Amino acid sequence: KAIKKIDDSNYINNMLMLGQESKENESWECGYHGDDGHCFYSGSGGLYGESYTTDNIIGCYLNFRNKIVFYTKNGINLGIACHLRSNFQGILYPCVGFRSQGGSVKVNFGNEMFKYYAMTNEDINKKSMNALILEYQGKVYSIIGEYENMLVSLINDLTKSLEKESNNTFELSYRGKLYFIMGKYDKAFEDLTRLLEIEPDNTIALRYRGEINYIMKRYNESINDVEKLLRIEPNNIWAKKVYKLVKEL
Repeated sequence: KAIKKIDDSNYINNMLMLGQESKENESWECGYHGDDGHCFYSGSGGLYGESYTTDNIIGCYLNFRNKIVFYTKNGINLGIACHLRSNFQGILYPCVGFRSQGGSVKVNFGNEMFKYYAMTNEDINKKSMNALILEYQGKVYSIIGEYENMLVSLINDLTKSLEKESNNTFELSYRGKLYFIMGKYDKAFEDLTRLLEIEPDNTIALRYRGEINYIMKRYNESINDVEKLLRIEPNNIWAKKVYKLVKEL
C-alpha cells in the first residue's frame, strides 16, 4: 500500500523477480507497473489493468500448481497477468520498486492476512456449517506448505459428495469458490452458474461469477451480475467498485 503521496515521476512497480540457480539459467520476472497499468514479464508485456497510486492496495498471487500469476487492486482480481514456464524450478523473490526517490509503501510478505484472502474467505467461512468443510477448514489455512494439496483434496471430496446430491447449494458454492481461488475460472463459473439456477439471488454466486466475467473481460455479463447483486445488497463495497470500473471502460 502506498502511504506517502506519489508524484508523476515516482510511481510504484509491484513485481516478482526470479533468483537464478546458475548463470546459465534464463531469468524470469513479472511486474505490474503503477504509472500506466502495464504488465511486463520476461521482456514482453502490454496493458493489464488500471494505474495505481497513493492509498491503493496491490496484491500479487502466485499459483505454482497452475503456474499462473495475477494481481489484485483494492481487493479486486484483475485477471491472469502471466504464466510460469512449465519447467520452472527457480526461486521467486517478491519486491516493490520505485522509479525515483521520495515515496513510501507498506509491504506485506506474509506476516499479515492478505487483504484479498481476507475478503474472499470471509463470506464462506462465516457459513461453514457443513461437516465436510469443517473437517478441512482448519487444515487448509494452517498448513501453508500443503495449501494447494489440501484444496485439491477438498475439491475431490466435494465432488464425490455432489455426485450423490447434485443440488447441494452449500457444496456448490464452496467448490466454486475453491476453483476460483485456484485460478480454475471455467470450472468455478460452471458451479456458480448451476448455483444461480437453483438460487437466483445467491449473493456469493453473483459476486464471484461477476468477478470471473470481469477477469475474462466479459464486461456485459459482469455488469449484469453486479447490478443484480447491488439490488440485493445496495451497500456492497466490492460490487460498487467493480460497477465503477466496468462503467469506465
